[in-house]
Amino acid sequence: MGLTSVLLLVAALIPGIVLLSYVYKKDRAEKEPVGLLLLLLALGALSCLPASLLEGILIDNVLYNIFAPFGSVQGSGIYLSDGAYNVYLILENFIGVALVEEGLKWMILYFVTRRNKNFNSLFDGLIYAVFVSLGFALLENVLYVFNYGFEAAVLRAVTAVPGHMFDGVIMGYFYTLWRSSFLAHSLETYFMSKEKITVRMGEFKPKRLLALSLVMPVLAHGFYDYCCNKDAWWSTSVFYIFLIALYVYCFSKIRELSKLDMPGSHYSVFWFTKTYPYLKEDVMEILGSRNNSSENSSAYN
Repeated sequence: MGLTSVLLLVAALIPGIVLLSYVYKKDRAEKEPVGLLLLLLALGALSCLPASLLEGILIDNVLYNIFAPFGSVQGSGIYLSDGAYNVYLILENFIGVALVEEGLKWMILYFVTRRNKNFNSLFDGLIYAVFVSLGFALLENVLYVFNYGFEAAVLRAVTAVPGHMFDGVIMGYFYTLWRSSFLAHSLETYFMSKEKITVRMGEFKPKRLLALSLVMPVLAHGFYDYCCNKDAWWSTSVFYIFLIALYVYCFSKIRELSKLDMPGSHYSVFWFTKTYPYLKEDVMEILGSRNNSSENSSAYN
């Protein structure tokens, strides 16, 4: 590998490494095992391959065949009217790219971490999702930089690489709230059965939060790509406004979860008692009896 190749590799990797380090340092309650984080990073990078294959099938075959009757086919391309092309562009970016890439990242996140014993703090879901997303971004960035050079490295260092991280932050934010909502929802159901809660406040919706952990990053990613690919006078301005908004929103979410970081069960109880303050003593009594039972059972092991 020549000097130029080494410099290109370094330029491609530095943005992702900086962002990984930043998020890792924000994990306050309990640092995650390095092995687990490296696994998520590696699987995120490896997901580039199936993503590329699926995107090729959806865009070059499925969408091509759907829209071919509505336009003029010339060679391998389709020339569509403005209206038809806009619909095609929406489907290409939101379904053909965003849903594929974020869907693969989400599956890695869910199936690797949902039952992992280390997933026990409020910040965990976010750091897991970011490592998966930046794993994808690192490999993708290497490929782009080696193809297009240092100019691409500089541009992508402040756009595409942080963009993938922002998708991970959005995914992880809802994913970690999904995990924390389970105990709160269970407590709510328990007290409903005891008739101490007569009307649900509607705060704890695990299924909704899990769905949002996929839907929201798909929408963010799709809109980002749509603005990049839309050839219109307004698209560049909207793209940079949206990117700045992502910077502000996602870094604020990182700081928020980092500041609130605590064991997930503690946050669930805090969430529940904030919603139903009159049940605080009942919850503490239940948790106290469970802790005593755990201590007693452990004494015999």
